[in-house]
Amino acid sequence: MRDHGPGGGQRARRHALGGLFVPLAGLLVAGVACSGALINGSAPARAAGPVSGEVQLAASAPAVGLTDAVARIDAMGASGPSKAEYGIAVLDRRTGQLTLGEEGAVPFYSASVVKLFTVVDILHRADVGTVSLTDTQRTQIQRALRVSDNQAMNALWEAFGGSRTVTELVGLAGLRDTKPPEQPGAWGNTKLSPRDVVAVYQYALTKLSPANRDLVLSSLATPGIAGSDGFNQSFGVLRTPGLPGAAGKQGWMRARGTLYLHSTGMVGTDHRYLVAMLSKQSASVGYPAGRQRLDSAMGAVASALGLLKGATGGVPGSTL
Repeated sequence: MRDHGPGGGQRARRHALGGLFVPLAGLLVAGVACSGALINGSAPARAAGPVSGEVQLAASAPAVGLTDAVARIDAMGASGPSKAEYGIAVLDRRTGQLTLGEEGAVPFYSASVVKLFTVVDILHRADVGTVSLTDTQRTQIQRALRVSDNQAMNALWEAFGGSRTVTELVGLAGLRDTKPPEQPGAWGNTKLSPRDVVAVYQYALTKLSPANRDLVLSSLATPGIAGSDGFNQSFGVLRTPGLPGAAGKQGWMRARGTLYLHSTGMVGTDHRYLVAMLSKQSASVGYPAGRQRLDSAMGAVASALGLLKGATGGVPGSTL
């Protein structure tokens, strides 16, 4: 299996996590109006309380089941034979409740999740008329999201200013933890946090034109089981059997003995829940076991959100 590294194959530098950063983005769902860029939070806890910022969203406490599931995912990294780090953020778009794990505001190397960021920025430019997309470029957008095609991403990155597609989106969506790569062509070395990832999904759903929003949604909702490099994308948010309303962007990359394995996206009716699960695991774990861990973690979240009818979910335990 080839590594899905930055820039179509370049290995990432060592990921230096900087501890928990202290200090999301709205839509009309189920009769609750939300608009704006990001919900600006205070220091995140395992279950973040109501937050305020450019937009005041409806306040509600996170479900006890979700709080417990997130706490157990946080603990999952310290269990088992190899230490791992998991960052998680869950946004309930109906209530505006953002729930963060202990590393929900910590930047991870993005691997291919940054493809979503670049695409959303490009489509924003198309919406405001500063760029005109060719049919080829729209196909590249679909392939970058659907099968995580590195060559398509390389072409888009080069054509639309590379790191500028990241820095522009930071301002548009009010991102707090995202930084472009130090090496301009190494897009997989972009740093981003779980809370910034869910903010980008919310921005895409609320701020892009209907046509471009649907381009993103259709691409994310119909991913190939295998990416363009043959990697199995069916894990986490896109686990099998599928979750209701699941659509998402995965990321995978190996760098200096570490696997960066990420699952992000939307689940539930009308894309109610936005989920970002970023992980940093030892390469000795291997991709199959790493995917299985994210399946278990997403199963716990889905169960807590009531998305697994009659099921208990894959609540992570000490064996993971």
